[in-house]
Amino acid sequence: MSHGSRQPYGARFAQDVATALRHDDPGLVVAVSFLELNRPSPGQALQQLVANGQDEIQVVPLLFSAGYHYRVDVPAALDAVRESHPELQVRTAAPLLTDAETDLIAALDSGVSQTSSPPTPSSATPDGLVLLAAGSGDARARAQVNQLAQAWGRQHGLPSDVAFCDLRGADVRAAIARLRARGAQQVVCGSLFLAAGRLLDAGRRAALEAGAGDVAGPLGTTPALLDLIRRRCLEPAAAG
Repeated sequence: MSHGSRQPYGARFAQDVATALRHDDPGLVVAVSFLELNRPSPGQALQQLVANGQDEIQVVPLLFSAGYHYRVDVPAALDAVRESHPELQVRTAAPLLTDAETDLIAALDSGVSQTSSPPTPSSATPDGLVLLAAGSGDARARAQVNQLAQAWGRQHGLPSDVAFCDLRGADVRAAIARLRARGAQQVVCGSLFLAAGRLLDAGRRAALEAGAGDVAGPLGTTPALLDLIRRRCLEPAAAG
């Protein structure tokens, strides 16, 4: 279950994940759905699974944190289907950021190593890390992203910060400035985005304008992220 996007990349990412899961386990029935902006909706996808004879379904939200979409939109979509199919067993996996720092740090490192920016001579020795992420009105969601940024820095023994992207890029420039004030000269930006889009593009532009050395593209279907999604497909989850 993906958020949905006006850009084609978001829908393509969800389909790429489904393709990878089916390739790994041809017997696994995988359906893609979107909370908004794209089709099929969660209700449409679940109804199709029921029509095909599935009565136990694990919903895997491709959402990083337990923000509004996870806490409100996902349960609402599932409740609508349960009303017409009370016998259906539906479980919802945890968000991607839950107990997954190791996986996501590996995915961030992979993204940085395949940076979409032209490498610079000093890019092999960064001395500061900025995690680019989408903003959220949920304080708990922002706290989870901050925790990941700090864990990423600790993993590499480097100062780190987080920047919540918007179309103006002010937070990105401020995060890089904070690291420079702490003595960092070669700042590298990782991307906590699943797919390309306007926010990440704006964040990348702001970071490069502020003097960042390398700026990673979206995580995409990196092996570490796919491993995490596979685990979410199989791990026990409380019935909702």
